[in-house]
Formats: sequence, C-alpha cells, structure tokens
Amino acid sequence: MITKEIVYKKAFEDKKNSLKERKMQYDMLMSSLYTTEPRLKEIEAGLSKVGAQLAITALSGDKKKIAALKSEASALGKEKKEIIKKAGIKEFKYECELCKDTGYVLGKICNCIKDKAGKIMLAEFSKQMPIKNCRFDNFDLKYYPSKGSNEGENPKRRMTGIFKACKEYVLNFSPETSKSLIFYGDAGLGKTHLTMAIVSGVIEKGYLPVYGSAENLFSIIEKEKFSGENKGSYEIMLDCDLLVIDDLGAEMATAFTKSVLYNLINTRILSGKPTIINTNLTMKKINEKYDARIASRIIGSYDPHLFLGVDVRQQKAIEKQEEF
Repeated sequence: MITKEIVYKKAFEDKKNSLKERKMQYDMLMSSLYTTEPRLKEIEAGLSKVGAQLAITALSGDKKKIAALKSEASALGKEKKEIIKKAGIKEFKYECELCKDTGYVLGKICNCIKDKAGKIMLAEFSKQMPIKNCRFDNFDLKYYPSKGSNEGENPKRRMTGIFKACKEYVLNFSPETSKSLIFYGDAGLGKTHLTMAIVSGVIEKGYLPVYGSAENLFSIIEKEKFSGENKGSYEIMLDCDLLVIDDLGAEMATAFTKSVLYNLINTRILSGKPTIINTNLTMKKINEKYDARIASRIIGSYDPHLFLGVDVRQQKAIEKQEEF
C-alpha cells in the first residue's frame, strides 16, 4: 500500500535529483565558457574583490564609496550576463523560486512538493484502476431518465444534485471538516465513477487518500495481522486524509471483517476524518449483513446519497453494439 510518507519521500527525491541534474548541466556549459571566454574569470575576480571591499566599507559608513562599489558590481554583473547570453546559455533558474527547490518554505513543505506528491499518487492510482477515465467532465447525465420505476422518482434530477454535491465536496474538501458520505443504490449507476472523480480532485488539491474495494482493504489488514508482517496498512487507513471503501458488501462478511469495518468507521468518526463508502446494499441490508452498531454509525454520521436510474454500463454496452 502506498503511504503518505513514501509518496512525499519520492517527491523530495525527484525534486533533489532534478535540481542536481539541471545544475550539473549548467555548470558544464559554464565551465566550457570559462575556457573560451577568459574575460569571465576576470569578471569573477572583480566581483569577488568588490564584494570584499563592500563588506569593509559598509562598516565605515562611507555612503559615497558604497554607492560607487555597488555601481561597479552592477556593471560587472551586467557584462557577465551579456557574455553568457551571447554564448546561448540560459540563466539558471529554479523550478520553484519560492523554495529554491529545497522543498521547504519557512520550515513548511512547499506547495511544489505537494503538487509533485499528488502527481505521483495519481500515477500510482492509475496503475491500479481506471481513474483517468472517471472524471467529473466525462460523467454524462444523459443516461439518467426523468422518470423512475416508482411514482414521483426523477433519477436525472437526483443524479444532477449528487453530481453537483460531489464537485462541491472536492472544492471545499478538508481532512478536518469534510463530512463522510455513503453512495448506495443498484449496480452500474455511477457510484464508483463519481468516487474516483472525488479521489482525483482531492489528490490534485494536495491531499492523499486511501482507496480500495472492501474486499481488498480487509484482505490487506487480515494478511498483515495473521502473517506477523505489519506494514502499518491498518494505521494508514485510520489516519489518511480520506478513506474510500468501494463496493462494501461484495466481500465475504466474517467476524473479522465486521470488526475491522466497525473499527475503521468508528475511529474515523471519533477523530473527525472523512470516509466515503460505496455499496449496492440498502441501509436495511447493511444492518442485516453486519450489525446495528455499524448501520447506526453510518446512518447517524454519513451523508446518504441514493443513486437512481438504469444501469449505465449496460446502456453504454448496448450503444457500442449498435455502432457495428
């Protein structure tokens, strides 16, 4: 399982290696230029001399002499830049001028590192699931009818509201204040699609979620617990910015998985950390499959979103068949 520590370590390593490589290339070009342009060495010597004189003169308070030395240094610096420019060498620049590619600003992690960490996490998620195919901009409301199977139902209106709520969730996301959500309804109605879109948006904002099917997440915890090889996956799920449990109910419900589910849900509720659950089960079925404690906490602490409509996957499959 990818951890926040691993992702940020990789982001810092990438930043460090990039700086080292670009600096090395720049130094090689400049070294070659010093050989072909002897005047550069004279300028460097002059700048060093002026710098030393400035340090001494500053103590004397002779403003006129200080101004003259600064003017001399400026002229030498300008001449140096002109020689470098004429040679076709671009001035060395940091990728991030804010942190000078150190990754820190005033002791805090710079946004450039957070952005890089987000891209790394997105790339890792893309290896495991089609997250690039599940975005807000390709969620099509045309597949939801205006009339449902029950009187008074309007799947399109409901799904339009859920779609807007998901976009607002990302816009205002905070690991400390965002609510937990439960998406429930029949299969193929876009629960996973919108959840992945939320995950992608949260990552782009610099937060690192944990996403997985209930079966896979519980299997990881069980394997680590009984193999004696604790990699801290359970702790990561408890402490991550956003935990997403996909397809709850598809896994085999055992005493162990019920206990894990309860602890995950309850601990994150108590710590105020948001969780998103996707399931084909109704609240009644959740109560029957697990127990009243779990159902009670979900009903009491999660914002419920019932997905309505006709299986979108089937509709898209039929469209493809009709194309041929």
